[in-house]
Amino acid sequence: MSPLSPDPLRLPARILSVGGLAALAALTLVDRGATRMFATPWIFALAGMVVVPPLLCLFRLVSPTQPLRLPATGWRLLAAATIIVPVVSALASPYRGPALLNAAGPVAAASLFLLLHDWLQRDPERNRLCLGQWLAVAAGAVTLIVSCYWLHDLTSLTRTELLSADLFEGRNAHPLGHSNYTAGLMLLGLPWLTLLAGRARGPLRATAIIAIALTLLNLFLSGSRGGLLGLAVLGVAGAAAAGLGWKRFALLATGLVALAVGLALANPRIRSLLGPADPHAAPNLSTVQRTAMFAGGLKMGADRPLLGWGPGTTPLAYPRYRATLDGGVENALQLHSTPVQLWAETGAAGLLAALLFGGLAAWHWRRAPAAAVTLAGYGGLALTDHQLDVPVFAAALAALAAMLATPAAAPTAPRPRLGFILLLLVAGGLIVGLGTRDRAPLLNTAALTLAKDPAQHDRAVALLHRSLALNPDQEIAHFNLGWLRLVPDPAAAEKHFLAAAQLVPDKGGVYFGLGLARLNQGHRAAAARAFALECVNDPRFLASPWWTVPEIAALRDATAIEYDRLLTVSQAWGENLRVNPWWVRPAERLRSLSPRLGHVSPGPEVNYRRERIGYPVLMRNSDLAPPFDLYDVREDPRFPASVPFPLPDKGWLPAPVLLKLLDAAPAVRQ
Repeated sequence: MSPLSPDPLRLPARILSVGGLAALAALTLVDRGATRMFATPWIFALAGMVVVPPLLCLFRLVSPTQPLRLPATGWRLLAAATIIVPVVSALASPYRGPALLNAAGPVAAASLFLLLHDWLQRDPERNRLCLGQWLAVAAGAVTLIVSCYWLHDLTSLTRTELLSADLFEGRNAHPLGHSNYTAGLMLLGLPWLTLLAGRARGPLRATAIIAIALTLLNLFLSGSRGGLLGLAVLGVAGAAAAGLGWKRFALLATGLVALAVGLALANPRIRSLLGPADPHAAPNLSTVQRTAMFAGGLKMGADRPLLGWGPGTTPLAYPRYRATLDGGVENALQLHSTPVQLWAETGAAGLLAALLFGGLAAWHWRRAPAAAVTLAGYGGLALTDHQLDVPVFAAALAALAAMLATPAAAPTAPRPRLGFILLLLVAGGLIVGLGTRDRAPLLNTAALTLAKDPAQHDRAVALLHRSLALNPDQEIAHFNLGWLRLVPDPAAAEKHFLAAAQLVPDKGGVYFGLGLARLNQGHRAAAARAFALECVNDPRFLASPWWTVPEIAALRDATAIEYDRLLTVSQAWGENLRVNPWWVRPAERLRSLSPRLGHVSPGPEVNYRRERIGYPVLMRNSDLAPPFDLYDVREDPRFPASVPFPLPDKGWLPAPVLLKLLDAAPAVRQ
């Protein structure tokens, strides 16, 4: 561009670029950035990150002096699909407002891809080398900061803990807040540090080698199975891209895979997950949760196969499927698999866009082998985790795609540029005009705060009803409405407890509340059966001080009979299966405790209300205070030690089995 015809948008564009990069760095490096970004004031940094790339892209698309250079047709199609699919999926979603806000992330990533591709085409050789160096510098800085966070954690340990074999069982979750994110950051940075170490000399090379060692250490400390799987894939892809003969390739690839396997076996957590398990023991909790999320995600996508439930709506849609899953968390922020997440939230359209990206990257890998290798390694981790809702990962993939993208054969005609201008304007208008935060979580937390004051009882009930009108699939609202309506309207309370049980069958207290609601209606046999199911779900309830309440104690013998019957039925179901399920042995042991049901030892009790610590993060609103349930948990702290075997944790029995027990052979109401 001639100095005589300066671009008036250059200065605003530079200011926006610096601001966007600063916001990205801040939310990546601040501790717990992946959750802070949904809290004030950090949410403004998040807003800046998703607004800046589309604005810059529009500036360049309309620039009369230096129009944006668009990539070749296939890559243009990928960028368009990354914008269109999430927005259309959000418009079709039953959770349209929140889904549209979440669609802003993919729109920003596609815009960043177009901007970086344009910048690379100004001076391909120089800028490609420059981008690679900056990626290496960023990787080194992140690795150093992650290591410093971990060293700071060590200062809180005692000397005995520092010298114990359990030192490495803790997982390094810094800086983003989860150890899987740490693994993802390390995988994305490792190839660029390796490339820098191979090209540099002297102190710079030594620094790069130290950074590589720290990266591997941080990857090990993350305790992420997916991270080490990604490392193995990274090693094989890197060896293949090196262009060695097959013998050298086999030797190098084997060595790098052996390194990943060695790190896995050296990590206590991963080693315990990979080792043979007792067939009668309860499944590993992490494995149970991931298996449940995988199955739930497949069902979510199957119900809306074209466009899914909408981007970022897993926490809202997952409760619909929770009761059909064999265990797992009460709710899920993500499904721990990028393909499954795309299938659940954006359907076949999202999967096709991802396949297009993978196909283009594989076809053009020679343009930027390091970028292709990085994508391959990160793809290994993506099979077991989903991280693209965190800005740094979406930005990294946009940068790697820009390095691989081929330029158009001829200068881009006005029509494709006009198409992207309209696309960004329409997508931005829809997101800004129709995108809203989910109001239900705010109503729920406000109601549970008001419920602490008996004078505000009716207002709390009204707020929870408004919340359920927005989204009826909320266990938190049904469960707490049950407790609020228990005395004034026990029939309504029973309906809400049943609804809560259908959403989260292993919720602690839900069957006790159901029993109280039935007892308040005079249905004593049905109440005893519900109390028995509470004892089955949470064995500590066998000796809960609630049994000292005379009206509840009067049902102790009937509850013991039902308790024994329910465990017998669950055993029979298990023994009829071809594969003997793990719960048969605990059920047999727990049956031996039926004579002790309702007997509370003398002494002080433990009394508390369960806090939903993760609720604000799940609802993507970290400004919310974690709510407390209205159920008063009462426990005999001496009971577990008096039992001759370890008591199973609450929710030990698979959710579908609990629901079958709830529905099987109902007792006759009296």
